[in-house]
Amino acid sequence: MPGPVHTLSDGYSRTMTAHPETEGPPVVTGGDPGQSTILVFDPNGLAKHGELPATWRPLTERRRVVWCRVPADGALTEAAELLADGGLTPPVHVVCGAQAVHPVLRVLDDQPDAAASLLLVNPPPEARNTGEVITLEDLPLGHPEVVAAVERATA
Repeated sequence: MPGPVHTLSDGYSRTMTAHPETEGPPVVTGGDPGQSTILVFDPNGLAKHGELPATWRPLTERRRVVWCRVPADGALTEAAELLADGGLTPPVHVVCGAQAVHPVLRVLDDQPDAAASLLLVNPPPEARNTGEVITLEDLPLGHPEVVAAVERATA
């Protein structure tokens, strides 16, 4: 059921949802499927319009990027299926933001050999030994510093 309709200052009415980060596709991809994969688990639900964040698009020249929008319905299930059925070209480098660490660890527990690396962005203290911490700053995964850290870690 859609949320309430609000009339904004531009005079147009729009339907608002309580959680706009859940709107849009659960998974967004870019790049050549034959290239090695960076599987991103985004707890903030960026890429809701079906395109990778602009900062990640240059990576698609050398890698396939699969962006899992964790708040979207079915996102974790779809990512788990991609890992399980070999739908991702190895090596698969998994990137996840702070709030996604524990759900991602559960997904990876079911496929322990699927990921070549687990790159963590601002993980909670208890999860810092589960992968390679690429930054402790509280940055969105679309931030240029995160992209640069991922590039260094996957080079």
